[in-house]
Amino acid sequence: MSDGRAAPEEFLERIRAEKAIEQKYERGKLKIFLGYVAGTGKTYAMLEMAHVLKKEGIDVVAGYIEPHDRPDTVKMMEGIEQLPFKMVEYKGHKFREFDLDAALLRKPKVILVDELAHTNVPGCRHEKRYQDIEELLDHGINVYTTVNIQHLESLNDVVENITGVEVKERIPDSVFDGADQVKMVDIEPEELILRMKEGKIYRKTQSARALNNFFKKNKLTALREMALRRMADRVNMIAEQENKACGDMNISPEEHVMVCISPSPVNGKVIRKAARLANSLHANFTALYIENVVLQNMTSKNKRQRDANIKLARKLGAKVVTVFSNNIARQIAEYAKISHVTKIVMGRTNHGSSFRQNSRALSNSVMQHAPGLDVLVVSDEDGRRRRRLSLNSRVIGYFKNARIRDFFLTALICVLSIAIGLGLRNMGFSEANIIMVYLFGIMVTSIFTRGYLCSTLQSVVGVLTFNYFFVMPVHSMAADNSEYYLTFAMLLSVGLISSWSLSKVQRQNEANAKRVYRTEILLNNSRQLRRSFSRQEVGEELASQIQKLLMLTVLFYTKVDGICQDPYIFFRKDLDSDIYEELKEKYTDIREQSVVSWVFENGHRAGCTTHTLPDAEAIYLPVMDGEKVLAVVGMVLEERREIGSFKYDIISAILNEAAFVLERIERIETAKRDGSKEVNS
Repeated sequence: MSDGRAAPEEFLERIRAEKAIEQKYERGKLKIFLGYVAGTGKTYAMLEMAHVLKKEGIDVVAGYIEPHDRPDTVKMMEGIEQLPFKMVEYKGHKFREFDLDAALLRKPKVILVDELAHTNVPGCRHEKRYQDIEELLDHGINVYTTVNIQHLESLNDVVENITGVEVKERIPDSVFDGADQVKMVDIEPEELILRMKEGKIYRKTQSARALNNFFKKNKLTALREMALRRMADRVNMIAEQENKACGDMNISPEEHVMVCISPSPVNGKVIRKAARLANSLHANFTALYIENVVLQNMTSKNKRQRDANIKLARKLGAKVVTVFSNNIARQIAEYAKISHVTKIVMGRTNHGSSFRQNSRALSNSVMQHAPGLDVLVVSDEDGRRRRRLSLNSRVIGYFKNARIRDFFLTALICVLSIAIGLGLRNMGFSEANIIMVYLFGIMVTSIFTRGYLCSTLQSVVGVLTFNYFFVMPVHSMAADNSEYYLTFAMLLSVGLISSWSLSKVQRQNEANAKRVYRTEILLNNSRQLRRSFSRQEVGEELASQIQKLLMLTVLFYTKVDGICQDPYIFFRKDLDSDIYEELKEKYTDIREQSVVSWVFENGHRAGCTTHTLPDAEAIYLPVMDGEKVLAVVGMVLEERREIGSFKYDIISAILNEAAFVLERIERIETAKRDGSKEVNS
């Protein structure tokens, strides 16, 4: 019987909501002026609001306004202070960009930054303008900005279906949902088309082209409806958050949406569908990637597609989880039950191609293992030609690991099988015993070679040589008794099944060995870090563990009394010590130091392969205790290749463990200083 008191989970949820509200007050506030297409008047409405704020005595600055040669917009800019543009040279041309450093130096109360989804020219600090705005907010500056609905990541495929155009510049939905205010600047499609015809949006030539393509009434109506629905979802989400913060327990049970990730090129559509569902339900969002033997052996192209799908899921706010299992349906159901998932989103084409299962059979299997779950299967009308991975890719995935020595070993076992068989026949043994010799050879080949190619070849060649040497008439491919054809079929079938089964076990053993090795790294890291009593020892241990995963040069930066210290540098072991000084100068020059300073100040990763200061030699990751950056770890990526998601997750876990140790070292140093002051006094 209930006593009217809230459950601990409800109190925890309320505390989290209140903490999120407090954190938002510490940052600047973000207001987005939303439109459903260009020309609705977003920039004009933003400037109009800026004039209202200025009359109220609020310090307002225009950081970047794109007038688009529209007279009304240019006129509205009069009387608003404008920061000078930053001219960035790229491929012999100069481009006008928002000057982030000038804005941080000026630090107004409110700054106007147009075109939230804009992609910055290479050479700017961040790849995307929304990242510039995030940095402004982190420094307590309020930002007004503009964006169109088609730039939201989760709606990308829907917009493409409506307009026939793939929008390249996109922002994560979390940026939109995290805004303090969103104002939709609405206009009737008929009025918008009239403005276009009058040349108030684009020049005459551009207007004619737009009216025949993007600015058709049915497309505008669909985009407008999409924007209104997305606004309604956001209003509902805010209302639910406020209910939690106010302690209103009369709210519906928490939803949890899970999407299945695969290497399929159409998996992005499934992920976006799941993200939209999670947004509309205000649900937790998880992306599950199940690795198995087949997926471990897929081509580099498919691996890149898988990593892109994982990256997309993270961008859309999903918690990405990687597990290993060859029973896909059972693993999906088991994880869903453990994690209290309420809805699973799967693709109609992607799982059949990736897991060698029909998608309908897979979804049915999931429902059998977890009958209480809602399973949504997303169809792909446009992806019939991509219904499964290409035959060439699958063949390469199965056979790519064979080595030259494997072929020599296969040939040797084949010759030995023939020789032993001939010897047994001369000794009077029956054909049944000779068949067992061939099966034994196939199994040995499966155990001692990599991939499926050699064991499959051994099975086929075994049938042919058995027929040639041991079936009457010998030394021919004919058989005087039709019963032998059944013998050939059974020998081939048993050989193939045995070879594939043993190869599969071999792959599983290799995968288990890798997992044990990775687990051992984490356990060993935790054990060694506990014995560290100085920052240098922590850096040495971090470098050691990272270099076990990735053969990279590691840099370890720390701060003492707020001052960044010279880095500890741990070169990869295969480097010549004669070039250490040259590399040290290269890895610690002013460019690299500026990236380190940015990471210390902002607490986000930056550098090579990231969207922030990507020209650096290394990728720099913060070691954080809550909101405080205790150290920065740099890893030199000489080939400028992104670290794989699984290894990156391990490194993140290692850094989290290091944060506890560094925080302990800092407390000890503080206690010693305080003790010394008391003794001296």
